[in-house]
Amino acid sequence: MDLPDALFRRAVGRGHWPPYSLRAFVGGAQAFEEAGSWFVDELWRLGLLARAIRIGDIGCGCGRVAYGLATDPRLRDWNLEYTGMDVDSASIAWCQTHITPKNERFRFYHADYGNPSYNPGGTVAACVSAFPHPSGSFDLVLLTSVFTHLLEADFRHYLAEVSRLLAPGGIAYTTFFLYASSAEAAAGASRHGIQFPFLRQHHAVNRLDYPSNAVAYEESFVRRVAEDLGLRIIEPVRYGVQDLVAFTKVPAEKDQVALASGWHGLEKDGTRWTERKFAVFATPPPGHSKLRFRFYLPEILFEPGHSVRLSVDAEGTQLGAHEYDAPGEYVYSADVLASTSDPILIRFELSIAYGPSTIDERELGLLAGFASEAGPLPRRLQPFQFQPTQRGH
Repeated sequence: MDLPDALFRRAVGRGHWPPYSLRAFVGGAQAFEEAGSWFVDELWRLGLLARAIRIGDIGCGCGRVAYGLATDPRLRDWNLEYTGMDVDSASIAWCQTHITPKNERFRFYHADYGNPSYNPGGTVAACVSAFPHPSGSFDLVLLTSVFTHLLEADFRHYLAEVSRLLAPGGIAYTTFFLYASSAEAAAGASRHGIQFPFLRQHHAVNRLDYPSNAVAYEESFVRRVAEDLGLRIIEPVRYGVQDLVAFTKVPAEKDQVALASGWHGLEKDGTRWTERKFAVFATPPPGHSKLRFRFYLPEILFEPGHSVRLSVDAEGTQLGAHEYDAPGEYVYSADVLASTSDPILIRFELSIAYGPSTIDERELGLLAGFASEAGPLPRRLQPFQFQPTQRGH
């Protein structure tokens, strides 16, 4: 079909699409751009996109989501860092040739993991493969139509890797076929349009001769595995043709930060209102590490033609300053050198804040621990994260 499809795409102005064989491999061959735009709009609506976030797309295929993210004009200056992985080498080659040139921050690599559907000759078993990234590498991990094709051993391993790869407070956007009981699986939930009559311990399959064709999981089992791996499901689960389950990485005790000065109390489902100057005590690992501070600058701080400046120092050492010329969610990143494992005092200072009024005595600097009010997934970002640098320290 690739040759007639190429002629058709050229005739209707869709020459930028992947060949038919690659599009058909992930389903919806004639809706490549439409499906990608839908996913991008969905991530927008759920508040999962932010400036400078690191996105890992496991099972990226021929780049439906990647193409949408790389070409969306709303994200042109957001400096997203995207890494796409897939077991199909032809899809990865197409993405490297056609998407990376549009945005050098979009990178792709082939993972030669065995998969009966997409990579039967893979040299590494999926249930033991480790993704080649340091722990905490991503703020957002995407797995769409991946767990719907993984049997139990592979599912457990992939979800463990997702937990490892997520930064504290990060989110995984995943899809499943879920069922509440064996009877429901065998009958087939009407929303899925597929029956899963062949039951195993915690999952059911659509075909015995081709088990990974479609795999459904007992929802209570998914919840137990996630909890064991330090993941929490962001309620509610959204049921549909495929069921959306969003996980968040529960910060370990060592990832917690003690607030020092300049903070107001918790309000509005986790939003913190700060003063113009504020500080925290944080414990970075000894040696070189990277401070990542996520925050939101409200529109009220910006005057026409003026920017907002954020300066940061750690124990008196200047970490640098950044200028922001538009409201929105940002990530401040700076290298920190710690000589001990004791907490250090990190001070932040904004060039401007919105002063108190006769109604509200607070000084509004910025919002940290941002919780999106758009959509059913409340997002509570962990404002302070220390991650190892890429230099191996």
